[in-house]
Formats: sequence, C-alpha cells, structure tokens
Amino acid sequence: MRHAIPMEATLELVKKWCGYLGFDIKVGFEGSGNELLFPNRMSLVGPDALHLLSDKSQPLEALQFLLHEAQGERESSKLVYLDVQGSRLFRMREMVAMAEIAAKKARETGSYAFVSLTSKERRWIHLTIGKESDLETHSEGFGAHKSLKVCRKT
Repeated sequence: MRHAIPMEATLELVKKWCGYLGFDIKVGFEGSGNELLFPNRMSLVGPDALHLLSDKSQPLEALQFLLHEAQGERESSKLVYLDVQGSRLFRMREMVAMAEIAAKKARETGSYAFVSLTSKERRWIHLTIGKESDLETHSEGFGAHKSLKVCRKT
C-alpha cells in the first residue's frame, strides 16, 4: 500500500526535487486571491524557475504530476498546484476575464465557443460561468485540449 504525503510535507518535497535538479528556486505557499479556482498555490521563483516553463511547460507539468502522485489525492481542493513566477496565476485571471466576455457574447448571440483549452482552463471557465444563473457550459471534443461552449439556458 502506498503512503500519501500530507499537504504540509509538499513544500519540503518540492524544494528537495528542485535541489536534485540543480535548480536555484525558492518555494513557498501564496494565495491566489481566488481559492475556488486556484487553491493551494505553491509559488516557485528564482534564477532557474523559468527552466520549468520550457518546452510548453512540460517540465512543470511533469513535476506537477509527480507531486499529485505523491499526495495520493484526487480531490482538487486538497491538491497543491505549482505556479512558476506567477504564470499560472496570470493565466487564471486571463481566463476569468475571457469567461466574462464569453458570458456577455452568449447573452447577446445565444452561445460563445472557446477552442483548444486545457482541462484546468476549462475548469476555470466552468466555475466562473457556473455562477451565472442564465448560462451553462459544455466541453466538447476529445483529448487533452477540448473546446468549451458557453450557452444561454433554455
């Protein structure tokens, strides 16, 4: 049986992993300002942090995957989410702003479609639009990058 690490231990684990990689990175928990959309934000900053964003953020995604596996959790509110130099926080805010524009367009025309969003981006849109009583969202397509449609409720 595999033992999951508690959230409190994730900070030291990520520091250790960054050290093994030879990276000079400072790690710490910072709030996102919207814990529903971006809970348990662990900020990674420093001279080597940007290496994690190379190759379309594949190193960051790999580190994130390993961390979630170590946590052994599946509930998003209990998982730690890595953010390099605020790049994911910026993207979350960008997606919230885009959701607000999509809501306006959907009210005017009946629907609005986003193409090729990651699962996290779709989640941010679903949760943002979910607060609107007159609108609904639907993910469409297959694979990691699906489209998302915002529609007026009928």
